[in-house]
This record gives sequence, C-alpha cells and structure tokens, in this order.
Amino acid sequence: MSGPLNLPVAMLAPLEWGYRLGAAWKHRRWDRGAGVERLACPVISVGNLTAGGTGKTPMVEEVARRLLRFGSRPVIALRGYRADRDGKSDEAELHRAALPEVSVVVGGNRAAALRERGIPLRPPTVVVLDDGFQHRRLARDLDLVLIDASRPSLRDRLLPAGWLREPASALRRADAVIVTRAAAADPELAAAIEDLHGNPPIAWVDESWSRLRVWTAEGMREDPPEWLAGRRVATLLGVGNPAAYRRRLLAHGCEEALAIPARDHQHYPPARLAEIERVCLSRGIDLVATTAKDWVKLGHAWPASLTAIVPQLELQFRAGEADFEARLRAAAGFRG
Repeated sequence: MSGPLNLPVAMLAPLEWGYRLGAAWKHRRWDRGAGVERLACPVISVGNLTAGGTGKTPMVEEVARRLLRFGSRPVIALRGYRADRDGKSDEAELHRAALPEVSVVVGGNRAAALRERGIPLRPPTVVVLDDGFQHRRLARDLDLVLIDASRPSLRDRLLPAGWLREPASALRRADAVIVTRAAAADPELAAAIEDLHGNPPIAWVDESWSRLRVWTAEGMREDPPEWLAGRRVATLLGVGNPAAYRRRLLAHGCEEALAIPARDHQHYPPARLAEIERVCLSRGIDLVATTAKDWVKLGHAWPASLTAIVPQLELQFRAGEADFEARLRAAAGFRG
C-alpha cells in the first residue's frame, strides 16, 4: 500500500522514522498513565490503526443505538477533523443526522469539550469515542479496534510512507478487534490478528446499501439499490477508502463513467461545484454518486441540473454479534 503522499518509499523513510519516534514517545507516556483522565461514567472507544476509512462511522452509530436500547444515555465525542468554530464537521453532522436523540461533542480535548457542553459525566451517560484508539488522554472501559478486511493494513508501513498511525503490534492494548467489510470470517486474517492481539476478532461485520436517497431539483426520494442497474454515473468520493464504495456501486450493475477527484474530508466551495457541474454535463452525465459524509457539505448548494445518489449504509454481523453486544452491556454497566 502506498502512503497518502504517493511518493517513493525511499523519499519518505526519514519522515516515517521521525513519525515512529514521536508516536513511541507519546505512547510510552500514556502507558505510564501520564496525562490520562478517567471519567465517572463509562467510556467506549471505537478506533483503528490506519488513517482513512475502516467503517468507524457506522460502527460508532451502531454502538450508540444499542446503548440507547439498553437504557443508557450515549454521547458521541470526536475530534472533528476540520471542524468550524461551532463544532461542525462532516463526521459530526453525519452523527447528528443519523441519531438526533444523541448528543455529539467535538473537540481535540474530548474530556474538556464534554465538560464545556455541560454533559453530566455520570451513569447512565456513556461516552462513545469516535476514532479514539490513539486518543489516550481518556481512559476507556472498552477499547474496540476495527480492521478493514478489504485493505492489507497489518502489513503496511507507518505514515507517511504507508497508512498506519502506529505499528500493528499496538493491537495488543485493544480490548477487542472487529473486522469490517468482511463477507465472511477469514481464518488467515483471524490468525494474523490473534498473533498481534493475543485473541482472534470477536466479530466480523459487513456493510450493505439498504436504500438510496436520490436528490433531484424536486426534492428527495428513496429507491432500492437495484435502481442503479445499467445507469452511468460520476462518482464524488471524499472518503478515506473509496474502493469499498466503488465495489458496491459496480456490484449493483452501475457504470462509473467518470471519477471526480476528491480527498478525504474534501470541502466544496461554489467554484468547485460549478466545475463539477460543467464537467459532468459536458460528458453527458447527470447522475453523481456520492457518500453521506460528502452530502452533509454538498446538499445546501448542489446544482439543480445534477441528480445526487447517496447510499444509506446498514451493518450486518457475519459472526460474533452476541459477543459484541455482551461486551457493550458489560462496559456500560449492565450485567444482565
């Protein structure tokens, strides 16, 4: 796997070693407990080893939904990459739209951000850390790490030569590993994870498109994914792992006639939207398939001449759902 800078590894090796040394120094401090705060309420972290998407957003929302069913009061806390002064970021807005009954708190220092919002940090509150594996300033009662089955991340290099935020051996400090984007359990991957973590994954999870939200000049309608069959679309995918989206798009019989370049957390000023509109229409394309993460930034100014297709994700447990739920219940303080 090439890194985010897409340069020869030989050029990036010195930067990779500098990153490795800096990360090791920080983690040694946290291993000693320096600067680590424990809240009076349970904390559940959902994180990963890599930069880029592993399916954290739907998993965080799945955790929050189950906590609601248990009778807890979940609060999602995240850094909020590129958040504005009002605490709005693409991921935060996704959570707020999907779970309007759940508070979403944004801030680099998540404990401070929770207190500033006046969140009562005592049960039945349960704090769910979105992308929390490296945010070790907060102690956690359950540390879940996601591994994407579609990416060979365990053999990758550290940033910026590869996509790993820390060595794969860091899995040892996780409480449990969940494999995402997995059509079925993979014995070889399970063995590799067990070798690094000490235990095999507790669950194997896949994503499916439950429905499509189709946005036109007249408004939004919902269609089944089969609606895509035989259609030519442009793709606009400002996410960390667009390959997973593309595989599902093609599996539904769609032709990707144009791939519009976009970075993870891409912003779309008016001039960029006008250029997207011009390029699509010049190619005879009026359908643009994008992600829910992109749509929270696009929807307010989307060109009326283009139809936007936004799939809605649904998690499906292939194995280990009972163990996953039991661990959530225990961490949240429910023993029954």
